[in-house]
Amino acid sequence: MSGFAGILRIAPSRESDEADRAAIELMARAIAFRGPDSLQQTHELGASFAFSFLKTGPAPQEARQLCTLDGETWLLGDVRCDGRDEIIRKLSQHGVDGALTASSEELVLHAFAKFGEAGLAELDGDLSFVLWKPRERKIVAFRDLTGTRPFFYSHNDGVLVFSNTMQAVLAVPSVSRELDEGFLADFLLGSPYHNPGSSAYRGIRRLPPGRVLEFSERGLAVRRIANMPVEDLMVLKSEEEYIEQFRRLLEQAVRDRLPSVDTTIFLSGGLDSTTVAAVAVALRGAAGPSAKSELRAYSADFQPLFDDQESAIASRFAARLGIPCQVSHLGDELPFGGWDEFPAMIPEPPVDPYAVLALEHPRTAAATSRVVLSGTGSDEVLRHQAMPYLRFLVREGKPAAAVSAVARYIFSQGKLPPLGAGIRSGFRNLFFGKPPSFHFYPPWFAPDFERRLNMQDRWRAIEAPPPQSHPFNSRAYNLVNDLSVSSVLEPVDSTWTACPVEFRYPFLDRRLARFLLRIPPVPWAMEKFLLRRSQIGILPDEIRKRRKTPVLHDVLELHARSGKWNRSHIGTPAPILRELVDWPKLMNSIQQVPNVSLYVHVRPIALNRWLEITKIP
Repeated sequence: MSGFAGILRIAPSRESDEADRAAIELMARAIAFRGPDSLQQTHELGASFAFSFLKTGPAPQEARQLCTLDGETWLLGDVRCDGRDEIIRKLSQHGVDGALTASSEELVLHAFAKFGEAGLAELDGDLSFVLWKPRERKIVAFRDLTGTRPFFYSHNDGVLVFSNTMQAVLAVPSVSRELDEGFLADFLLGSPYHNPGSSAYRGIRRLPPGRVLEFSERGLAVRRIANMPVEDLMVLKSEEEYIEQFRRLLEQAVRDRLPSVDTTIFLSGGLDSTTVAAVAVALRGAAGPSAKSELRAYSADFQPLFDDQESAIASRFAARLGIPCQVSHLGDELPFGGWDEFPAMIPEPPVDPYAVLALEHPRTAAATSRVVLSGTGSDEVLRHQAMPYLRFLVREGKPAAAVSAVARYIFSQGKLPPLGAGIRSGFRNLFFGKPPSFHFYPPWFAPDFERRLNMQDRWRAIEAPPPQSHPFNSRAYNLVNDLSVSSVLEPVDSTWTACPVEFRYPFLDRRLARFLLRIPPVPWAMEKFLLRRSQIGILPDEIRKRRKTPVLHDVLELHARSGKWNRSHIGTPAPILRELVDWPKLMNSIQQVPNVSLYVHVRPIALNRWLEITKIP
C-alpha cells in the first residue's frame, strides 16, 4: 500500500521550519519502501507532507499527492474505494457531475465536499487518509471501520506528526520513544490492543477504526463517526435467494479488490480462501485475453513437524483452477527462531512466538505481486452459535419458529446446530477432562508492577463479555464493529512486514458483512452453511464438506515436547522487563507446563526478544 506522512505545526517559525524540513525528509525515507513507483515531498511553512506511491488498482489512483478538486481541501493518504458505481450514482443525484472517471481519492474529496464527515462514514473500502484545509490550518483524518490500513500520530505542543507507518512517526526527533506501560501490561495479559488508541510508545497513538481526528488551532479531538448499522432480520422466500444474493455480493467484493496487476491468493485447504480463489479465477476468465496479469497461489503447512495436509489440498485445488501454487513447509521453524530477520524497527512486539512466519507470506508474495487476496474474515461473519438467535425468536413471540429452525437443521444435517450453551463441551469435559486453555491470569507478574497497573482489574476488563449490541447476532456484530478485526490484520501491514504488498479481504467487504448480519443465523451461519451451499459444483467435496475442527497438533506444544525447543534457554531479561516480570517464577512456569498454556508464559519472552531487536534497554 502507498505510504504517507506529515507534520502540521500551528505556530511555525523560521527555526521550526528548518527542523520540519529535516524531519519530513526522515519520514519520507521511512515510507519509501511502501511505494516503489514514486516518492514525493511537499513543504510550506508549518505544513510538510510526504507520499510514496504503490500502483495497484483496479480503480484509478492519484499517482501524486497531495491532490485536490478545488484548491481548498487537499487529500493525502492510502485510499481504495469499494462500490464506485454506488458512490458515483449518489453524487450525481446530488448534483455532482464528472465523477464517472474520478480516482478513488477524488471520490473521497467529492463525498466530503458534498456531505462532510457523514459522507466519509458512508464510504466503503480500505481508507486511511488526511484532508488538509490550508486556509483554516486544519486537518481532518479518517480511518475506515474495518481498519485494514493503520494510522499513527503524535501530538505535542501544537504539532501533529502522522503517518500510516509507525517508523515514520518514530523517525521525527521530537517524538518520544518512551514505552507505554499500559500497552505492555495489556500485552502481557494477551490483549495488547485492548485500548484501541494506544501503541507501544507513550508519545504515539493509533487512530481506532471508524474514527475521525480533527486538528487545528483549537486543539486535537478524536470521535467515532462510523458504525456497522443494526438492521432487521432478512427473511427471503427461498434458500436460492439467500445463495444468489450471497454469490452476487461476494463476486462484487472480489471484483472491487482484484487489480489488473499480478496478484497472489493465500490459499489453504479450507473453504474461505478457496472460495475467494474460485471467484477471482472466474472473474479473470470472464475478462478474456485482455487480462494480461497473472493469478498465482501461495500455501504453507507445518510439514515435517506433523502430517499437515493444508498445502496438499490447496495445491490440488490450484491445479484444478489452472493457477500455479508455491508451497512453503514451515514445520522446522522453532519458537522465536529467525526473529533477527524482523525489520530493524518492527514497531510493536509480536505476541506469537512464530511471528517470523508471518514475514514468509508477504515476502514471498512481494517477489511477484503487489496485491494479496485473503480469505480472512469468513469466520467472523459465517461461523456462529444458534442460541442468541433462538432467544431472539422467543422474545419476538415466535417460539414455534425457533423450534422449526432447529428441527429443519437437525433434519438436513443430522445433528444439533452449535448452540453456544455449553452442552457439547460439558459432555466432552465430563468424559475427557477439560482441555488446557490460555485464558488464565499469569502467575509471574512483579508485585509492584501488578499493583501499580491494577493488573487484576485489567484482566477482568479484558475477559469481560462484550455488550449485547445486536438483537440476534452480537458476536458477529461486535467483531466487525470494533477493533477485533483490525488488531488481527495490522501485523501483515507493510509497517510490520517491510514489504510493498497490499492485503485485501473480500469477506470483510462492508456490503457483504451487512447482508450476513441480517440473515437468519440458523441455518446460514452454522458452521458456514451458506458458504458450503453456495459452492456446490464449484469447490470439490474434499474442501466444501471439510469441517473446521479443533487443531489436533499445536506447534508450540509439539516443539516443547520434542525437546527441539530448549525451554530452559529463554534469555536474560532486559532491565525494563525485570520491573514487570518475576523472571524466576516465569522460568518455573515454562518448565512445568507441557501444553497450549505455554502461550501465556512465552509472552514475556516475546517482549524481551522485541526489546533486544529494537535496541530498547
